[in-house]
This record gives sequence, structure tokens and C-alpha cells, in this order.
Amino acid sequence: MIIESKEKRILNDALGELRKNTGLVAEVVDFEVKALDNALNVQYYKDAVVKIEWNDLDYYFAVEIKNIVTRAILGVVIHQIHRLQQNEKGMLVAKYINPQIADELKKMDVSFIDTVGNAYINEPPLYIYLKGNRPEKIDQPARTFRPTGLQVIFALLCNPGLENKPYRDIANKADVALGTVVEIMDDLKKTGYLIDTGVRRRQLVRKKDLLNKWVTAYPEQLQRKKMIGRFKADNQYWWENANLKEADALWGGEVAANILTEYLKPQIITVYAKRPIARFLLKNKLIKDENGDIEILERFWEFGQDPLYNNLVPPLLIYTDLMATGDTRNIETARIIYEKELSKYFRED
Repeated sequence: MIIESKEKRILNDALGELRKNTGLVAEVVDFEVKALDNALNVQYYKDAVVKIEWNDLDYYFAVEIKNIVTRAILGVVIHQIHRLQQNEKGMLVAKYINPQIADELKKMDVSFIDTVGNAYINEPPLYIYLKGNRPEKIDQPARTFRPTGLQVIFALLCNPGLENKPYRDIANKADVALGTVVEIMDDLKKTGYLIDTGVRRRQLVRKKDLLNKWVTAYPEQLQRKKMIGRFKADNQYWWENANLKEADALWGGEVAANILTEYLKPQIITVYAKRPIARFLLKNKLIKDENGDIEILERFWEFGQDPLYNNLVPPLLIYTDLMATGDTRNIETARIIYEKELSKYFRED
């Protein structure tokens, strides 16, 4: 993974604010540190390691750098922070952490600092908790990680080699306009995720990093946009006999994870369907309910289904759905799915 200059600026600015507000000595020890997940025997990278000095004591933190942290991606972030905690304590570094997220992180004892002076560190006898500082403005994500860009990336990640196909083929599979593909492919080249390897040959690289960014951006940028609504059913087991083909639908989230791993008992039923869905709702006696345990989203891709995953969305989306919930049992199941179904495609380049 390559730490971009923007991420380095976020880290340096956040450390600068910490020094200014607390008088602590804080510095970067190293960037892009290789590490091993002992539980899964998988190599990954720490964005950085920082050292904080106080009263002749040295505290080392393995750092995960994020731009914006929202409630929708909190589960993903916490999972990543916990993974860092092999030899050092994990720390989240972000451009901005709002007061609500700060309270959630404190409740889970996750250390953090941001570029406007918010911070939480609980390493007795060192204790810091600063919140409520606000930025002048909050940056919007780059075009690549907005809805249509995420659809293009999803199609590329789910279809190895698709980057070498004509742009019109990519547009059809991603269900976006041809012009969008031209723009996103150009952006992927500029940001180092796509390289030219010869005459009319391209290669998607840094796929693990691209996947992590997709998983982080999806809940806020694309999932919300594709949400048709939440529903409830009188029969909680309705989904076990539902006919998905009538709505050109597929299972996502916890149901898909249950079918794929037999490890998780579904509590939220997630369906990705093509509009219209009125007949599907009527046949399965689903009633609109903002607090219902059934969520139906619009499918946002147009590539064929792998026979290995009958009636399921692609494993990448199952993984992302689970991570986005922030639920501990779902995150553990997501780790199983990643290792079983995805890791072979996303080994570090």
C-alpha cells in the first residue's frame, strides 16, 4: 500500500494539533509498516507508527488514517483499529471526528486524534479527551468514491481483468454512462490504482487498498442512495421460501452470510432487487416500516451471477454489508468471508 501525500498531511496536521493543545512530544516513527494478522496469517500494512512522549514515558501507536469518519463506517474503522493492536495500541487519525463519533470511540476505548484538535488517549497515567472542535468546512470525497465511481470500482473488483475490456463493456457492467467510465478510469490512473502495461493493456493495482477505500465509502455514498426502503413481515421466516427471481433479486448482508458460511443467524434481512418491487412486496406480505428488520436496496450492477453464489450478491458486497453494520458478530463473519472468498484476489501487490 502507498500512503498518499494527503494522508501524510492529515497525520502531520493532527499531530501538530495534539502538540499545540497538550504540550506533548509527538512524532511519526515510520510510514507503511508491514504487519501480520496472526489470527488469519495474512499480511497487511499499518499506515504509520507514532510515538508520544510524556513524563519520560514513550507510548507507541499503530495508526489508521481516515479522511472522514461517519457512523455508517464506524464498524469498519474499529475493526481496522483492533487489527493493528499486535505490538502497539491502535490509534485512529482523521481529518475530523464529530462529537457523537468521539463519544462512541471513547466508549470503546479507541484512541484518536484529528486535524482540528479533537483527541482521546487513555494510557494511564496519560489521559486526554478533547472534543467539540469543528473544522471550517468538511471536504467531499473525490469523484472516484462518489456513487457512480463506486459502481465502476465495484464492477472492476468483482470481475478480474475487466479493466482491459472496452470502456463500453465496463459501463454496461457497472450500470453507468460511458462518460463516467472514461472519467473514473482516468482518475484511477492519476491516483495510481490503474497502470498501462502495453498496447491497449491495463492493470488494476493496489487492489487491497482500493477495496478498503470502497468498503469505507460505500455505506455513506452508495448504500444510502440505493436504499428503496425498510419493511417488516408477519412471518419472520418468510425469506426462507421467498422467490427472488420475480424481482430479479439477490440476498445480501446477514442472509447471504448465513447461506455462505452457516455461521450467522440473520437478524436483518437484506435484499438487492430491480425495480419495480410491488409484486415482490405483495407476494411476501411485506409492509413499509421505517423500523422494520427488512431492507431492500436497488441493484447497481449488471454483470452475471457466479453459479457458486446462487441467489447471493457478490462476496465483496456481502463482506461490505456486514462491515457497515458495526456489529461484532457481523464483523467476525466478514473476516471469515474475506479469508475464504476474497483474500486470494486482494493479496498485496
